Amino acid sequence: MSRDPIKKTKVVPFIGAKGENPNWTQIKKSTAFTLSMNPQTKTYDFISSEQPETEIDSYQPSLAQSLTMFKGEPDYQTIFDMLYNRATGDDAHRPVLIAFIKETASYTPTVGEDPVIVYKGWLIDAVVAINQMDTVNENIDFDLNFNEITEGAITLSGAGVPTFIAGTFSDGTFTPAE
Repeated sequence: MSRDPIKKTKVVPFIGAKGENPNWTQIKKSTAFTLSMNPQTKTYDFISSEQPETEIDSYQPSLAQSLTMFKGEPDYQTIFDMLYNRATGDDAHRPVLIAFIKETASYTPTVGEDPVIVYKGWLIDAVVAINQMDTVNENIDFDLNFNEITEGAITLSGAGVPTFIAGTFSDGTFTPAE
């Protein structure tokens, strides 16, 4: 068995602008990446069981971030603007992509073309919850609270610009959704 650790640079978050063209910005200057799955459970006390049994109904994932504040960095400007405007309701929703770079598959976009490598990914409707700005430690802490998650593939251009394609993975092959 080979050991191939998943390093912090191999799970890549992007936050998008609202609207039809998300104009993705990679979250680069965060010093935290804690993806909490937050399982939602239900306990049943069956008459045939000695003790109650717990089942998972769903998950309510969130991604904690601690963004170091560097003026001019696109990720800082995106989050600072939300902090400054105190975004609530629809203004707090942003599209988010998570690219799992070590999870790959081949994909042939058009018949006759060469296959390309794609990464497993999620397209998420996230609520950006700004928690605090700490000027002593020079960071803004916020959570990306995941609502709807669409599974699929992400391609990255040479410049690192992501493109999402909804679909499924099976045996090392990606099939786009119909």
